[in-house]
Amino acid sequence: MKKIMSVLLLGSIFYSVSFAQKITTDKVPALVTRAFISKFPASNQQSWSMEGKNTYEVVFFNGNKKQSATYKEDGTWLETETEIKFSQLPHAVSAAFNKQFGGFTIQETTEVETADKGTLYELVINQGKEGYEVQFSAKGDLLKKEAAKEED
Repeated sequence: MKKIMSVLLLGSIFYSVSFAQKITTDKVPALVTRAFISKFPASNQQSWSMEGKNTYEVVFFNGNKKQSATYKEDGTWLETETEIKFSQLPHAVSAAFNKQFGGFTIQETTEVETADKGTLYELVINQGKEGYEVQFSAKGDLLKKEAAKEED
């Protein structure tokens, strides 16, 4: 389990370093900043990064919830991710998870609101040497099951 968690952590760090470039607020286009403030007026402790050539991500606290939101450079909102507890999942999602992955340990649970697909739920799970990121629809349909990649 420690090896899987190390791989997942290293993978997350590698992904962040490879594809996300931290930037200061003054480097964020005004359209993006205005769209963010409009959607999350009560947010604080913002940390911005570039997620691609024309995509910006902000990590912030909204009350006591840790969230991230992604925007195109023209201010178009793409998605918001919110860390949640397993107990906060819709019943259909938790039931589907328990049926398909009952013996797995949950490392992280995230609610993902998207502009094009609605609300999705992502879980990082492991059992022994097996580790996955799985994604469910709000109805409990398994949309993605991606194996954690182990490096030698």
